[in-house]
Amino acid sequence: MMRFIATLLIVVMLCFGGASFGQGHASHWVFGNGFHLQFDESGPSVLSNIEDFFSFEGASCISDKEGNLLYYSNVVRIWNKNFLPLFNSDTFPSLDVPPSSSKSEGSLFLPWPGDTADRYVAFFAMNDADDKIYLSKIDRFLDAGLGGIMDSFRYQQFWAEPVAEQLNAVRHANGRDWWIIGKRGHSPDGNEFISALLTPTGMHNPTIQESVFYSSIAGNITFSKNGDLMAMTHTVGNCAASPSAVALYNFDRCEGNLEFIDTIVTRNCGQMAYGIAFSPDGSRIYYSTVDRTKLYQISLIVNQLIDTLIFELRGSNSLGIVGGTTVLGADDKIYVNYRRALPSFEFDTLSQCLGIISNPDAFGLDCQFDTLGIYLGGPFNTGYSLPNFTNYDLGPLVGSPCDTLSPQDTTQTGIPSAQIPALPFSISPTIGNGWFIMEG
Repeated sequence: MMRFIATLLIVVMLCFGGASFGQGHASHWVFGNGFHLQFDESGPSVLSNIEDFFSFEGASCISDKEGNLLYYSNVVRIWNKNFLPLFNSDTFPSLDVPPSSSKSEGSLFLPWPGDTADRYVAFFAMNDADDKIYLSKIDRFLDAGLGGIMDSFRYQQFWAEPVAEQLNAVRHANGRDWWIIGKRGHSPDGNEFISALLTPTGMHNPTIQESVFYSSIAGNITFSKNGDLMAMTHTVGNCAASPSAVALYNFDRCEGNLEFIDTIVTRNCGQMAYGIAFSPDGSRIYYSTVDRTKLYQISLIVNQLIDTLIFELRGSNSLGIVGGTTVLGADDKIYVNYRRALPSFEFDTLSQCLGIISNPDAFGLDCQFDTLGIYLGGPFNTGYSLPNFTNYDLGPLVGSPCDTLSPQDTTQTGIPSAQIPALPFSISPTIGNGWFIMEG
C-alpha cells in the first residue's frame, strides 16, 4: 500500500510540473529591435513587434509567477505590460545615450526577496555617467496595477565601486535572498569581482574578490541552474596580457565566495568571447563571439576546460553578421542571438532568427544546433542582447548550514514559525529534472 501511495504522489507531482512548464518570471523575452517572445508548454512563440523599443545591449524583462509580462527595459528606459513608460520612471538618471545602452548586462529585474505576494520587483541599472549600479524598487500596486517606482526607493546607489558590464544574480542558499555579482572597475583590464547580498531590507555585505585573471569591460556572467557554478566571458581581443577568455568558478551560495577552476583562451588572436550559457545539467558551457559568428561548447574534463567548435559562419561578408548573447530558455534549450552589424547580403537571414541548441547537455555536434531555430518575424536584429535572466525558481540549499528559512519559516518572510513534527513518510524534489527523493 505504501509503495502505491508513493507512486501516486510522484505521478501527481510530475503532472503539476508539466502544467507549469514555461510559465514564470522568464516567460516573456523583449530584446533587440522590438522582438517579443512568449514561452509556454509548446515552446516559444513570436508576438507582435514592439514599436519604439531597441536594445543594443543591456536588455532585461520580468513576468509574474503566472507568466504574464510585467516590465522590460533597455537600461535607458523601463516600460510596463501595456508597452508604456513605467510610472515614476521619468526622472531616470543619465544612464546612457538613448535609444539604448551599450552595457553588456546593463540591467536586471529580480523578484524582491521575501515578497511571497509577488508584488515588489528590484530593478538594477548601470549608470553610464559614473559606471555604478543603481537599485530601484517597483510596486505593482501603483498606477492602477501597472506598477511604478516607489518614491522612497528610487535609483539608490547599490555599490560605491564602479563596475564593468558583467552583472547577474543567484539565489542565496536560504532560497529567499539574492547574491548580486559583477565585475569591478571601469578600466580596460581588471581582476576583481564585487558582490553583495540583497535581502528584504536592502543591500548587505559588499565584498570584493579576486578573479585570478585579468578581464575586459564587456562580456557576460551566468550561473548554472543549481547555482554552484559561475562562468564569465570578456571581449579583449588581443594576444597580450588580456587574451579573450572564458573563466569558470565554483560558487558558494551560503557565503557568496568564488573558487577559481580554470580559464580557456579563445583559439584566435582578436577573437572576442561574449555570450555564455550553461546547459541544464551544468556539464556544458556555450559561448559565442562578437568579432565573427562562432559558437563553442566547453566541457570540464578533470578540472580543465576543453572547447569544441560547434558553428562558424564563413564567407566574404561574414563580418556583416556577428554573434551575440546566449540564454538558457524555460524549455531547457539554449537560444543564440545574431547581430547584423553591417549588411551582409549572403547571411542577412541569420539576423532575422535565433539559433536553438535543442540538446545542450550532449557532447559536440550531438547538441543539435539549428542555426535558423526560430524566425523573429521579419525585422533585422542589430542588437547584441537577449534578456538578462537568472534562475528565479532556484530554491534553498536544503540541509546546508545557511538554509535558515526552511522548514522553520515556510513563508520565507523572516518570521520564525513553529516546527512541524516529522511524518513517517516524506517526499521532496531535488535539483534534477523529474527526480524525487523518497524517505520513510
